[in-house]
Formats: sequence, structure tokens, C-alpha cells
Amino acid sequence: MRWEARQCKAVMTVDLEEHKLNKPIAVVQKQVKATAPKGFTPSLESQQNLMASFSKLRAHIATLRASGKIPRPPIVLPGIKKREEWCKLCFGNSFQLALLKQSSQDSMQPQLIEGQQPLLSILLNIKQKGIENLLEWHAQWLEVLGFSEAQGRWFYALLACLEKPLTPESCSQIRHIAMMCAKIRASLETADHPHLSQLNVIICIVARYFCQEDLVDH
Repeated sequence: MRWEARQCKAVMTVDLEEHKLNKPIAVVQKQVKATAPKGFTPSLESQQNLMASFSKLRAHIATLRASGKIPRPPIVLPGIKKREEWCKLCFGNSFQLALLKQSSQDSMQPQLIEGQQPLLSILLNIKQKGIENLLEWHAQWLEVLGFSEAQGRWFYALLACLEKPLTPESCSQIRHIAMMCAKIRASLETADHPHLSQLNVIICIVARYFCQEDLVDH
């Protein structure tokens, strides 16, 4: 071992290949929430009242789950991987009609069929993986067609049933939803827009209840 040590140089040098060092480095920029126009954000008191009522609903849901006395759903629910069937359940055929309108097709459109309300008897019969899937799909539907009152109700109900602690995937998903809602809010022309209150509710819940402090409206 001593002989081997004497054969080693006191200082080792390495030939570096400069072309490998000069490769560009990808920089991931953190998303920033869109700034709301003046007068579009809820007051602190309104946000606190919302958190109180939302927490009360969550406690009620937890009590029902613990009791095991979960009411039967009024309809047969699709499997947790049946995205198209869930789209029809949530929106009826309004999603299909909106796509037809976007494509500017002149053919006669079918009569509007309303979707299901997000009843507790439906949501409590969906496993947590199904809740997470629905949030992901609703985010995709939001990106395609924009915000609607029906979707606002579903977002609220799904967030009420989303269990804590969040998985990294669920946390990323609800942050993405809140970011999109903030972007839509920033594009509204007036504070009287019918979607504003629902958008504010979703942003507030994600930011305050699920502790995403950088998304809080101050």
C-alpha cells in the first residue's frame, strides 16, 4: 500500500471537454398568478367567512364518511377512468355543443341536456382517486372551453371532498386550476361579471385552505 501511495501524484488533473461545459442549461420559471384588476378581489372578511363555511362543509363530509351512512347516488356512476362519461354526467351535452360552436359547424345542433348537480350523494360515492381524476379532467375542460357556472359548482364540491394531506400531484393540479381561474378573472371586463364570485371562491380555497400562500388575494 505504501509503494502504491508513492506512485500517485500529489495533485491530480483532469482534461475537461469544453464543448460539454458550454451546453445551455434549461431554466424553469415559476408561474406567477395573474394580477386582478382593482376591485375584483374579495375583502379579507369575505375570505374569512368563506373559509369558515367551507371548513364547516368539510367537517360535515368527514362526519358522513366516518359514520359509514353514505347515501346512495341517484344515478349509476361511471368508472373512475371513464373521462367522456364523466364529462356527460357533469355537463350533459353542453360540452359537445360548445365544441360544435367553436368549429362553426352549420349543421342543426341537438337540444341542450343539462348535467348533474354535484350532490353529496354522488361525491361521497367517489373514491379519492376518482376525485383527483375529476379535478384533472375539469382542469383540461376548463382550458378547452373556458369557465362556466356549472363547472364552478363542480370545482367547489370536488375541493370540498379532496382529502388532506395533498399528494404532490393533487397540489400541482389545484395550483394549476387556481392559476387558470386567476387568468380568467384578470380578463373580465367588469366586476359585475357573473363568473367573478365563483372564480374568487376557487382561488381563495386553493390559496387559504390548502395553504398555497403565494396565491392569496391581499
